[in-house]
Amino acid sequence: MLDTTTFADKIAVLRDETERISTYLAGLPAASWAQPTACEAWQVQDVVAHLVGVAEFYAGNVTRGLAGDTAPPAGRPPAGSITAAMAADGVALRAVAERKQLGDRLLEQFCTANAHLVERLAGLNPESQTVLCYHPGGMTQAQQFIDLRLKELAVHEWDIRSCLEPSASLSAACLPAILRLIDGSVASGSLRWGFRPGEPQAAPVRYRFEVTGPVAYQIHLVVADGAVQQEVEADTPADVLFRCDTETFVLLVYGRLTLDRAFQDRRITARGERGQADAFAQWFQGI
Repeated sequence: MLDTTTFADKIAVLRDETERISTYLAGLPAASWAQPTACEAWQVQDVVAHLVGVAEFYAGNVTRGLAGDTAPPAGRPPAGSITAAMAADGVALRAVAERKQLGDRLLEQFCTANAHLVERLAGLNPESQTVLCYHPGGMTQAQQFIDLRLKELAVHEWDIRSCLEPSASLSAACLPAILRLIDGSVASGSLRWGFRPGEPQAAPVRYRFEVTGPVAYQIHLVVADGAVQQEVEADTPADVLFRCDTETFVLLVYGRLTLDRAFQDRRITARGERGQADAFAQWFQGI
């Protein structure tokens, strides 16, 4: 994926999105914090608590990595040893525990943790930007935590807004960061991280996505032997060709939109054998 976004550009987006979402949350009525979200079994306050915990986790990982410490924090698995499915239970438990611990200080701590993370990342110089830091999905450059945070903010803001405002959309400003993660990351937000093996298939299945915009994108995927791989040069024709916009692609990969619903709403088209198209849904069910 060709990308010309500079480090300064990414930091500017992170600052803007952090401030915008903080303002949005500060304006929510008290009753909204107990409303359900698109994250199963999570209320708005649980999603916000998760975002607090992730900000603190990312800032700690970067700080330790810059000091030469790439070991897992206490209670965390070795880098690259787990996926989204394996991490799900722990993520849910930590979010609820964080929410209970913070109580009435939840929004205040959200703002504090965000500010600390943004300044930690903004302070990276050209040399430190490429220092490897711990992440459960795999060792990750310090600068990639910018995209990781933008993905967390965008997807979880949508989780909240989509239940409070039926017309909610993913933040367009964050879409390039999310596609960078899907395309090339080993950490959370990547295809490998979100993949769930499901039922074994008799033969490899090749998918091609043509994403129209607002951020145009193409990707070739092969699912075989319980794993997903990205093909840079796809000489073999795809079994299934999907066409959709950027938001539909992201929501589908991250399990926020079912393939059936996307077809019903005419948000996506598919060319190829329908059973192979439907099988995509068993492999990508959320992050």
